[in-house]
Order: sequence, then C-alpha cells, then structure tokens
Amino acid sequence: MGDNDYRRYCEHLRRQHPGVSPISEREYWKARWAREGASPQGRCC
Repeated sequence: MGDNDYRRYCEHLRRQHPGVSPISEREYWKARWAREGASPQGRCC
C-alpha cells in the first residue's frame, strides 16, 4: 500500500544524492498522487 515509500525515498536520496534535502512527507504524497492521477496505472479497486 506504499506505507514505506517515503522512507525508501529518503534512503534513496541519502545514498544516491547526499547533498539533496528530501521534500516533506506531505509534499511527497501530494506529488505522488498528482503523478498517479495524471497517468493512472492498473489498480485492484
């Protein structure tokens, strides 16, 4: 369900882009939902 997605995003930034600060969790989900709404994938429900 994506519960760990923000944590994984932060870990990715820390490993791959050490000088970049992560966006807030709220902004992360807002951007993700906007991206999914713009190009919906297959969903179970």
